[in-house]
Amino acid sequence: MSQRVLFSGYYGLGNAGDEAVLAASVGMFRARRPELSLTVLSGSPAQTRERLNVQAIPRMQPGAVFGQLGRTDLFLSGGGSLLQDATSLKSLLYYLLLLRMAQQRRIKTMVFAQGIGPLHRPAAQRLTAKVLSRVDAITVRDSDSADLLRRIGVSGPEIEVTADPVFALTPRVTDRVSSVAPTPPAFAVALRPWPGVEQILDPLAEALGRFEGEVALQAWPLFLEQDLPICEQLAARVPTMTVMRQSLDPAEWMALAGWTDAVVAMRLHGLIFAAARAVPIFGISYDPKVEALANRLRAPVVGTATSVDAAALRQGLEGIREEEDTRRRDREARAEHLRQAAERNVERALELLRG
Repeated sequence: MSQRVLFSGYYGLGNAGDEAVLAASVGMFRARRPELSLTVLSGSPAQTRERLNVQAIPRMQPGAVFGQLGRTDLFLSGGGSLLQDATSLKSLLYYLLLLRMAQQRRIKTMVFAQGIGPLHRPAAQRLTAKVLSRVDAITVRDSDSADLLRRIGVSGPEIEVTADPVFALTPRVTDRVSSVAPTPPAFAVALRPWPGVEQILDPLAEALGRFEGEVALQAWPLFLEQDLPICEQLAARVPTMTVMRQSLDPAEWMALAGWTDAVVAMRLHGLIFAAARAVPIFGISYDPKVEALANRLRAPVVGTATSVDAAALRQGLEGIREEEDTRRRDREARAEHLRQAAERNVERALELLRG
């Protein structure tokens, strides 16, 4: 009988970044161990099954989850930013409860390529440390996450810094991508709703307006349901900007990123899609994970969710049009390094399965 792996994360809920994490992870497992049985806890099980050809069950149906745990050899929690209390304490408790249930059934458990935090509440820190100290392996996508886990008292498993699985995703060019790909040169912007984000629309429009008529401008709502309104508000200030309304799968988003000359993003995976294709990125930090990625890539952060330096962004975008080949080669080398680091997540998981 083949061994069974169960994926837990923010899957099947329409966020292109989380779907990319899942697609990349499934692809890496299949490349190494095609005989494994892969199951996903999903918000849209039918859609997940159709897109990835995996088994999928409803993530919020206790009976289905309990039953699947009884048939699981390895439980993976991640990737993405699951263990944090900034957006919701309930979600933190949900993911920790799943890990604890798997531990109680003596299933191998792994925190898989997660970005940890923020964890503001002392109680959240204590509970996270208690549960994670009992898992069998931990990989995190940045050193800030590793530092936070050590600081709150996680002990036991080694905390290994790897990279986001999406760095290992293979782009796929389709007719759907070709039909929406901009004519170069092109810049893309990926915003998300956040308290006070309306304050950055005018400075963004000021910076991007400098390139109207010279550069194709696109707004990317990577979580369509949530991001479309704020992207439309930006486009209303930049008349030549188009808004992506096409629903692309993760590999198609990765391919589209390769058509751009720069990506400006709040959404972490907007930055990762671009960085994986050696495209220059400009971060807008609403969460420590954005700065952590930018620091690792030595890329600029041009503002926060409430304040953007229009002059710095404009200057940065102007600079990439005149950059030397050595800078692109440096980005390509960093992307390859992170792709290899992303592969390590699956290697560590397979070590657990081998016992």
